Amino acid sequence: MERGKERRFRWGGMLVVWGLLGTMGFSQESVTPTSGPVGAVEAAPKRGGAAHRADYRVGPGDVLLIEVAGEPELKRKVKVMERGTIRLPYIPRDLLIAGLSEAEVTALLREEFTSILKDPQITLFIEEYHARLASIAGAVNQPKQVALTREIRLYDLISLAGGITEKAGTVVHLIHTQPEDSLEVIDLQDLIRRPELNRVLRDGDFVNVPEAGIFYVTGNVRGPGSFPLKDTVKLTQAIAMAGGLLPDTVRREIKLVRATDADQTRTTETIVDLQEIERDPRKDLVLKPYDVVMVPESGRSKQTKTLLQALAGGFASTLGWVLLR
Repeated sequence: MERGKERRFRWGGMLVVWGLLGTMGFSQESVTPTSGPVGAVEAAPKRGGAAHRADYRVGPGDVLLIEVAGEPELKRKVKVMERGTIRLPYIPRDLLIAGLSEAEVTALLREEFTSILKDPQITLFIEEYHARLASIAGAVNQPKQVALTREIRLYDLISLAGGITEKAGTVVHLIHTQPEDSLEVIDLQDLIRRPELNRVLRDGDFVNVPEAGIFYVTGNVRGPGSFPLKDTVKLTQAIAMAGGLLPDTVRREIKLVRATDADQTRTTETIVDLQEIERDPRKDLVLKPYDVVMVPESGRSKQTKTLLQALAGGFASTLGWVLLR
């Protein structure tokens, strides 16, 4: 037996502010190029802009200013070539620096210049940022930005982020920012089964792995709380996940509270009879994100517990008075 009753109910909303991604504490990483040039990209902010970070990884198109203390003739402004290399005087080979941080490039240059100088002191500035970047955040172990110094696909980026966490849901959001904003929602299982969904990432792409939806079980169960909704979960399964029913449960009056609008400000309340579900399992309801299963306790049991608590409190007070005397 079921009956629906609609009422107002205030839920805590969920807000994702894409504009604040820069404050999420990304680490940055790159993948060393293996073959083929990297295509030209638009100019990024110059030194001192939002892109300047201590963990920035150098990439093709970046413009570097290199100075050697006491050696003004060695001062050079160089552009990182599409292969991720730079060329300097007195160094007989091209230096592969794509994917390195400023500190790592400085150390490499210092090592190379020791062939002609004693204890060279190198100063490096990144004057222009042109590297191609993709970002990943959400329910992954290591949110980060990655320099696209070679072809990187969606599954590669998830792997570079340490994989998904236990809180991850069943989909991944791939957000393209160039040439215009667009969103793809890809099922994680389909990503493994269907190679065509393993998209090649583009400059400015953002990948978000949202956490799974949750549901709540409260009332007369052994382990009330919130639970992840990763797969299909029915009402009886939800109660089992919460440890099962305690004695004196009113099995004919289980309440299912469900939001009925996108803002989760209106809800319906459905009364479910567990005995009917036991007779006909087809009546078992499938839960949706943020459903609340409320398991009531019989009024007689509540009255008995209240009486016992009152008696226990009185006994404790009497015992305390005796001890004080």
